[in-house]
Amino acid sequence: MQRRDFVKGLAAVVATAELSEALQNQIDLMRADLAKSTNESSIWKRVRREFALNPGLVHFNCGSIGTMPRVVVDAVCDHIRRSETNPYNGTFVNAVEVREKAAEFLGAEIDEVALTRNTTEGMDCVATGLHLQAGDEVLTTNHEHSGGMICWQYLAKHHGVSMKYLKLPKIVDSADQILNLIEQNLTERTRVCSLSHIDTITGMQMPLAAISAITRSRNILLVCDGAQAPGMLDVDVKALGVDTYASSSHKWMLAPRGSGLLYIRREIRDRVRPIMFHKVDSEDHDYSAYGASSGTRNMANIHGHGVAMDFHNAIGRQRIEMRCRALSRLVREKLSSIPALTLLTPQQEELCSGIVSFALDPAKGTNSEIVSRFRDEYSTILKPAAGTLPAVPATHVPPPHENYNAIRISTHIFNDEVEIEQLADRMAMILG
Repeated sequence: MQRRDFVKGLAAVVATAELSEALQNQIDLMRADLAKSTNESSIWKRVRREFALNPGLVHFNCGSIGTMPRVVVDAVCDHIRRSETNPYNGTFVNAVEVREKAAEFLGAEIDEVALTRNTTEGMDCVATGLHLQAGDEVLTTNHEHSGGMICWQYLAKHHGVSMKYLKLPKIVDSADQILNLIEQNLTERTRVCSLSHIDTITGMQMPLAAISAITRSRNILLVCDGAQAPGMLDVDVKALGVDTYASSSHKWMLAPRGSGLLYIRREIRDRVRPIMFHKVDSEDHDYSAYGASSGTRNMANIHGHGVAMDFHNAIGRQRIEMRCRALSRLVREKLSSIPALTLLTPQQEELCSGIVSFALDPAKGTNSEIVSRFRDEYSTILKPAAGTLPAVPATHVPPPHENYNAIRISTHIFNDEVEIEQLADRMAMILG
């Protein structure tokens, strides 16, 4: 190497280190401030300063899309700027480190975790990688998000796989209700039980560990749509007992759009062989961020994904879960007193989450009308959760469906008690 080229390369390394150090300093400064905080209120006020939300905007919809803290935005932008000074050198970096962080974040091993773009991509990888046969049965529910269900409906349409939909109770009273329903509907043909960790309509947390005790003994794969959990709950896939777990990090993990994770339990990898992780010369899988079967990736996003996990770890994942739960309890308490609203989210700690949903009395209007009023009049972002499901092939039985006319509220670490009080007051005024 010529001396001039060596000096240029060394300068690039130094510049990269300085930028990375600057990002780390942002996180370290926040961690130090949190350590000095004397009460919970000051902790969360300090955390709120890390976000660039418009003044007056109240974002209660992390269930659809989160907002990145400044350090994640800076990480993505810095990576783009650096990589464009030397495009080839900046194309394939950081991925192994991010996968290591992701494995720790989910309680898995690094060879069980892949970086994806979202939950849908992860679920597609699992469904198509299973190579189910005609007559094989997939048990799911009528509350699944289309992104986690359409992969099975594709197999039903094109490969003769049978789908069986459980109609979940409108209001769940206990975990036993769910367990009994699942056990009663498993058959000799059931190969997969596909469930959401957090119900996207009601915010109910599925009792996955107890369900796993039922499915694993029958050699049925427990496939989980985890779109709503990582970043809200302190997820441990081993404790949950799931066989696969797909998630979207752009929601509660507050990572860049197009960031997701996929966990495939080591013991069942021979049964799940997605083309995205295929290795031509090996029976093993290639979960790296770049390979012959996956192609070029958005490495700036992957870098930002890793920094988002650093941000959560600096605050503390258990502390974040406790905060999300505390705020959702306050939402349930304040809005339950409004006669036009019926709480759909279970009250039990093990069955609830950071998402709260209320069914709106149709006499008071539609959920979309109320959500639009809050957006237009109060700059408050809520979610109408109607439970609309994608179409199924005409030859197959459609899932039982109810429109709950529901309003969904997702509370995260940038929200506070004052915003919830205002939400309750305004909702009571609008609904009379």
